Amino acid sequence: MGLKNRIVASSFLSVCVMALPAQAATFEVPRSFEIMYVDLEGARQFGNDFKVEVDEGQHQIVVRFNKLLHSGGDTQAYQSEPIVLDLQFEKNDYFTVKAPYISTQKQAEAYSNAPTFTLFDDRSGKEVDYQHQILPVKSGFQNTRDYVTEIERFTAKNQPIMDDAPVLAPVILTQNVALEMMQFWYNRSDDATRKEMRIWVADDLYKPSVSNIQLEMSQFWFNKADREAKKAFQAWLVE
Repeated sequence: MGLKNRIVASSFLSVCVMALPAQAATFEVPRSFEIMYVDLEGARQFGNDFKVEVDEGQHQIVVRFNKLLHSGGDTQAYQSEPIVLDLQFEKNDYFTVKAPYISTQKQAEAYSNAPTFTLFDDRSGKEVDYQHQILPVKSGFQNTRDYVTEIERFTAKNQPIMDDAPVLAPVILTQNVALEMMQFWYNRSDDATRKEMRIWVADDLYKPSVSNIQLEMSQFWFNKADREAKKAFQAWLVE
């Protein structure tokens, strides 16, 4: 290859390298969710509705539960309010949202009103701590909502105000969260489900005779809880 051709080839490669995005981390949700925004920009600027690529550093990612269920000839859409996540990404992180499988309209209705999920780093196989906020429910025609403006106002209102304060670190989720979620889903259960839950907590080999999202989520958070949170929940059940 002549000198001129080598220079042209080298220049072309340099341009290609410069054109590559400096994206270092991945965030992915299951098909029952959608990614709405990354730093208040449309998700498709960073990938698609289910997976986006971002630079390392702090990012605000907005997701929501969004699932279509078919019953007979009808199709019903179930959506939660947007969930605002504040995440810190390192190079090559691969964060994935793990959520319960929703297969019935009853489950979808309950879950869309109170979505819960776990965030994992696929590289390490470990759970990721995260800070999140859920937009308040707003009545009216949902298709005309200006979510970006709502998110800006909501997050600004909930941002602590401190003079000359340093940037706050993300809130670390403790096992108190697991305890609170167990209590939340237990309180949303009917009497039959509560009875089955109490038996299962006392004997993890017991096979509950009911199946619903309340029981599933209670079991999910019980299995995530540490020993102290489990003891606290068991004590709470008999109060």
